Amino acid sequence: MFVLRRLGGALPTLFAVSLLVFLFVDLIPGDPAQILAGPTASNEEIESIRQFLGLNEPLLSRYGHFLRGIWDPAAATSFRTHRPVVVELAERLPNTLIVSIGGLLIGVVVGTLAGIVSAMRPGGLADAAITVLTLAGISMPIYWLGLLCIWLFAVNLGWLPAAGASTPAHFVLPILVIATRPAAMFSRLVAASLTETMGKDYLDTARAKGLSETRVVLAHALRNSLIAAVSVAGVQFGGMLGGSVVTETVFGIPGVGRLLVDAVSRADYPVIQYAILMFAVFFVLINLVTDLLTQWLDPRTREEERPA
Repeated sequence: MFVLRRLGGALPTLFAVSLLVFLFVDLIPGDPAQILAGPTASNEEIESIRQFLGLNEPLLSRYGHFLRGIWDPAAATSFRTHRPVVVELAERLPNTLIVSIGGLLIGVVVGTLAGIVSAMRPGGLADAAITVLTLAGISMPIYWLGLLCIWLFAVNLGWLPAAGASTPAHFVLPILVIATRPAAMFSRLVAASLTETMGKDYLDTARAKGLSETRVVLAHALRNSLIAAVSVAGVQFGGMLGGSVVTETVFGIPGVGRLLVDAVSRADYPVIQYAILMFAVFFVLINLVTDLLTQWLDPRTREEERPA
């Protein structure tokens, strides 16, 4: 029931996103017909292309055609390749998901472990080193860190390929680079949450039963500390999907972000519109999964959702 209610509430949001995406893309400078025809094309050729693409139709009619393309892939084709947009996205989406999901998983694991170490040894050498690395991970721009890693590991050391996505080795650098920010944020969040939780009475009871400090932290304190971290993970994953434009451009990965950049430069309106709409759907689904995980970790939220 909760899932159906959330999905129903997301429909107006997705409708508003579709309307805004369509209107904003329509305002992009440049004439797609002129770009496709080339600089030497005559006015008659440009007008013929514009007519073929349906750019002369009224705004409302074009928006209706855009909505039709959501459930009818044949109605949504790229201006440049004339292939269904769903095919263009399906070919690029796996690369984007590999980088984003891989970066998030590594960031969550490394950040959680670092946060546990900081919380169990506050003020020590490990805590100081983790704090410095955390600040560096949050502060460094992804594109700068990506270029630095390419220069070091690909150009100088030759350990990994610099760009592309033809082998698993091509994904190592982008995944590690994109994992730095979530790892840094999770480290600080878990450390702060664990430090606050460590003084709770129920943990003193667990210690009185003879449990080791490590077991107290991992079996009792960590679960409560992860409630806030789950919400941050959802936001981070959405941001990583949206930030795929930068990552894929730096590492030359043929993903949805790179496709979106190319589509903007070529005024390929259908690709731009449906790619952004797809990201919006992902954000809705990510928020839903985040809420479900939060309810599983915190029974109090399940009680709040029950009707009175």
